[in-house]
Amino acid sequence: MDNLDLKQLRIFIEIFKTESISQAAINLDIGQPAVSMALAKLRDHFADPLFVRTSKGMQPTPLAEEIISPMRLAFTTITATLNHRSNFDPMVSDRLFGLCITDIGQRVIMPRLLEYCKKHAPSIRIDLSYVSEHTVRDLESGTIDLAQGYIAGLDAGFYQQALFTDRFVCMLRQGHPRIENGRLTMADFERESHLVISTQGSGHHIVDKKIEEMGIQRKVGLRIPNYLGVISSIVDSDYLAIVPERFGKIVAVNTPVQLISLPFKLDSFRVMQHWHGRYANDPGVIWLRKVMTTLFSEH
Repeated sequence: MDNLDLKQLRIFIEIFKTESISQAAINLDIGQPAVSMALAKLRDHFADPLFVRTSKGMQPTPLAEEIISPMRLAFTTITATLNHRSNFDPMVSDRLFGLCITDIGQRVIMPRLLEYCKKHAPSIRIDLSYVSEHTVRDLESGTIDLAQGYIAGLDAGFYQQALFTDRFVCMLRQGHPRIENGRLTMADFERESHLVISTQGSGHHIVDKKIEEMGIQRKVGLRIPNYLGVISSIVDSDYLAIVPERFGKIVAVNTPVQLISLPFKLDSFRVMQHWHGRYANDPGVIWLRKVMTTLFSEH
């Protein structure tokens, strides 16, 4: 493999991640021709197309699926060796941290984290991604340094720490024609149409399961894939939405919405941060974990 270099490994991993040559070029801040040339060398080396253009983007071949894990491991190992550091100074470091977070976390966590970094780690860079089915693998490979949210499938070797406790409440627009005095009855809940968010990492599937177990009827009027459309959909309709209270309070500051307690009991939940044991002693990751704890821990 002496005819391949670290840059080509990185390009392979980025194409696999983005399923796009053009997006890989943008993410890596290099020209698209350079990405295409690197892919051509990789194809020649492995005697395989590796990625095939489809209606869903550049999809990996079976061989690419086989080699992506060792490719990530090799890239991470070599990069960690070349960038080895025995200490970490946030005031001067320009390290790029991979942070995996939910779309709620972008509203709840990121503003405070960026404000803190502006003062205490001005050159730190963050590569933000959403919680997905790849999160566990990316934590293990080191593509992601730290992840926040509900993440299933964590086996031995992973660590987690509680940041804060939250609860679910009902969000609806101010001046809702049928719900008054800041009180929501069970009859109201079952009569009104609901906006349901189907996003990964937020634990909403637990809410859905609990509602079903309690035999509560919920009429779904609109289902959206993430929290990006929650605000406009609530303000412009009479839908009800179940959202985390911290997120709701942030939204309510500048948006005509109201938050009301649910007419049934849902357990509160803990927002966790997760990392892999392989990087538990990395000075930079230790710093980032401590920052998160300082900013958000309730203890």
